[in-house]
Amino acid sequence: MVHVSEGYEARVQTSRERMRLSQVRKSFDAGLKQKESGTDIPEAFFGASVTYIKAAMDRLHDQDQRIHDFLKPHVTDGDDQNATLENLDMRLAKSRDALDALVAAAAAYKAAGEDGWDTFKLAVEAFMEVYFKILLSGQHSTLTLQEEVFDEAIWDQVAGVTPDSLATEEELYTTVQGLAPDHADPASFVGGPPAPGAGPPGQQGKRPGS
Repeated sequence: MVHVSEGYEARVQTSRERMRLSQVRKSFDAGLKQKESGTDIPEAFFGASVTYIKAAMDRLHDQDQRIHDFLKPHVTDGDDQNATLENLDMRLAKSRDALDALVAAAAAYKAAGEDGWDTFKLAVEAFMEVYFKILLSGQHSTLTLQEEVFDEAIWDQVAGVTPDSLATEEELYTTVQGLAPDHADPASFVGGPPAPGAGPPGQQGKRPGS
């Protein structure tokens, strides 16, 4: 794997990825609400949004899995942090299953046309339930241990940022932008919180200004 940066810069890029995932999710949600209110929103926008979400969350899952795997040797069976890692494993498994269901629902909606809208909408709601209440709810649970264990070389491996990953993300994001309805450009939305470890050295996991 050819990395484009090391340590701190890799963590900054990871934070950017998660911010842009948040922007696309908000764009997706805005499009859903517009369609529910009667606006004609093409299926292609929803398909492109799910394609972006799938790619971004595959990377998020892989990064969080590497965090888990790098931390695992530093905890013992009776340690509270071991329970935290087991919980992370559980959350990742549920999130992957929910993502697979969303992708399948998007494909079914594309095949069925408007007859498949209600089923697709229910699948989106189920995915968002997992996204917010299971995956994101514990996203900073391992921060303390990360700060104790990770150095810049490990963060570079966790981030897994490469020229190909950057190019793919940019292409998928631009596609969503090109299909987004009025008032739903992902770039117009504020992104979410930074990824764990995204701050400068010595400030891992802290939000700007904290």
